[in-house]
Amino acid sequence: MIENRLEYERMYEVEQKLWWYKVLHKKVLHQIRKHFKAAGPELRILDAACGTGGLLSFLGENGLNNLVGFDYSRHAVDFSLKRNLDVSFGDLRNADAIRPGQTFDVICCNDALYFLSDQEIVRVLKSFKKRLNHNGMLIINIHAFEAFSGTHDLAVGSSRRFTLKDFQYYAIVSDLQIHYSTYWPFFLSLPIWAVRSWQKYKIRKNKNDSLHYDSDVKYPGALVNNILKGILWIEECILPKAPFGSSLFMVLK
Repeated sequence: MIENRLEYERMYEVEQKLWWYKVLHKKVLHQIRKHFKAAGPELRILDAACGTGGLLSFLGENGLNNLVGFDYSRHAVDFSLKRNLDVSFGDLRNADAIRPGQTFDVICCNDALYFLSDQEIVRVLKSFKKRLNHNGMLIINIHAFEAFSGTHDLAVGSSRRFTLKDFQYYAIVSDLQIHYSTYWPFFLSLPIWAVRSWQKYKIRKNKNDSLHYDSDVKYPGALVNNILKGILWIEECILPKAPFGSSLFMVLK
């Protein structure tokens, strides 16, 4: 995906309204406000592999203004700069070189670590730990369970999915602790699994053009989008920690 400008353009166009991004961004903000009881604009926040900057924009709109980010895709950086964000080019594999000497209260890394090997993930987490201020927090979202793999994974260049057990191991080796974790979206697990299973069936039958896989980054229209947001809002109200879902959301300290 890194060289696929069209995918980043799609992300840029829908990231501030698509139900999935809106729910994820609110999860991040909720955890920041929960951890820092008086979360103000002075909090230093780094978005590692920030994509087109949707999360940084959302946090800025909610009063958190000390924001920086980096991404390995030049296209992602270009779109982030269109949002007037402080974003630069950088490689997760060399996170120590990103803004050397700077430390942060919050580091976010959403849907990016799947590019890396287990050893590289541990090195990244150790690097993040060194860059966190006292009482700092690391927020990670990553796609979960191989049962949910489909054409989206192929479109974004992902060859693996994770479970909480994987990150429990990474955390121990990195001298971090997972303070909160949940899979999501639980209530939509069955329809997501059904769609992805159909996609995999078509792939096996060569019914998809392997050169033109698209991700799931598409706006479904206002009505469907609002329904899906509503379902996830209900889920968060009655099920703050879910046992299953296509994504895994974690807070590490």
